[in-house]
Amino acid sequence: MNELTASLKEASWEGILLASVSMLGFIYFEGEALRVLVRHMGYPAKRSHGFVYSAADVYFSAITPSASGGQPASAYFMLKDGIAGTAVMAALLLNLIMYTLAILTIGLVDILIFPEVFLNFSIGCRVLIVAGGLALAGLGIIFYLLLRRQALIESVGAFFVRILRMIHCGRLADKLEKKLEVSIEKYSSLVDVIFDGKRMLWKVYILNLLQRLSQIIVTLFSFAALHGDLRKLPQLLATQIYVVMGSNCVPIPGGMGVTDYLMLKGYQQLMSREAAFQLEMLSRGLSFYVCIFVSLTAVLIGYVTIKRKKKLENENDRIL
Repeated sequence: MNELTASLKEASWEGILLASVSMLGFIYFEGEALRVLVRHMGYPAKRSHGFVYSAADVYFSAITPSASGGQPASAYFMLKDGIAGTAVMAALLLNLIMYTLAILTIGLVDILIFPEVFLNFSIGCRVLIVAGGLALAGLGIIFYLLLRRQALIESVGAFFVRILRMIHCGRLADKLEKKLEVSIEKYSSLVDVIFDGKRMLWKVYILNLLQRLSQIIVTLFSFAALHGDLRKLPQLLATQIYVVMGSNCVPIPGGMGVTDYLMLKGYQQLMSREAAFQLEMLSRGLSFYVCIFVSLTAVLIGYVTIKRKKKLENENDRIL
């Protein structure tokens, strides 16, 4: 904390402001992507609600050992807004696919333009980066199959139905089986609607690209705020992209440990150890810890708003 305070004292307020706005973009652009998806399926949502959907995803993904750990939290707020469960599932799955594609696209462009930056990393770092890319590709394939191959979801549901029958819960099993049939049919129709909207898909993809880039450039603005050599910005951008790729290699909240390790190792190729440590503290502090705090605040406000709205509805029902 003392090191972070010292870094902030030395930093320019303009750079900190730009880095903070960029950090907010990480939450905002995901919210917009989700809004575009649910609107296409017939469920318009306000921008403030989209921000809460995204904030819930960001916060719970950061505190759970999974990149998709925030999806149930996002789903909670979307369901409370009256969006059908099948639409919520389709929207979140497609957004995960676009999120994965966005990172892979940025990573591919990075390796084509800056292969020397990748080679400057140690062998251990390179293994982590490649493993992160492979993990992302694998997850992307799984998410796509879940979206397009409804039979996979149906087989999972059938598995739970069999378990219920084995423990002599026949009535509950029958109820679940009927609900599953109806839900799969609705889900299949929604998926067809989604993939018919080519323009919408491109928009969601671009919004996910902007989301990833907004988080990545927090480091660039932080570097500028610390009065770094601006001629090194292209190499720093390439380094940060590799860091993002590598952070996905292990299911740790926020890629803790791996991200910090890759940041320090990568930054030290461009600056002194002390400068690398200062930059890591500042950029990581803004892009992860401050982002978590902002997300938690948005989630709490969203939750309180829902409870207050529910209370008012109950009071109105009693009056009527």
